[in-house]
Amino acid sequence: MTPITVSCWPDETTRTPNSACAWVAEATVDGRTYTARSRHGSPNELARQLVDAELPDRPMLIHYGGCTGAMTYRSFHAAATWTFREGDQPLHRVQYREQPEGLFLVCGTGQKCVSSPRDDEVDLPAADTHETHSRTTRCCEGCESDFLPARPWSRFCSPACRLRSYRRLARQNEHPELVVEYSSRGFG
Repeated sequence: MTPITVSCWPDETTRTPNSACAWVAEATVDGRTYTARSRHGSPNELARQLVDAELPDRPMLIHYGGCTGAMTYRSFHAAATWTFREGDQPLHRVQYREQPEGLFLVCGTGQKCVSSPRDDEVDLPAADTHETHSRTTRCCEGCESDFLPARPWSRFCSPACRLRSYRRLARQNEHPELVVEYSSRGFG
């Protein structure tokens, strides 16, 4: 069974100072060319298009422009079930979920497109504005300074302060008669 050969290259016109450029993936199968564009996971977008075209499953060989070597998926049907996401954590592979209807419509055709024309131009629905925790300052249990907690359960202003407090407590439990308390506010 011959693999589907996919060529990927960066679309430098979409690069901005604050984000990476979109990647274009292209494959020709049975004389028909399929193209997908995505900032992360353009081969996976292309695999979804191939699944929608009801092509029989086979391996997929991906060549990235400017890079030596190739990446292989044993099944493009399996590759279609994954995508990549980032946000509050580094880029990671996640299970693909279909976008709500109406987000990626090709102008004038009424057909659903798997990849958006330009990722920057997509109007996303309004985010849920419900706050999960209060964004007020809190007093650190270690150094008693005020800080803005990153999480609702944060008790210390920094990992270093948490570790100092833990070590101070460990010394207290080992030798309670030798521990001398000090205030870090007194040091400049």
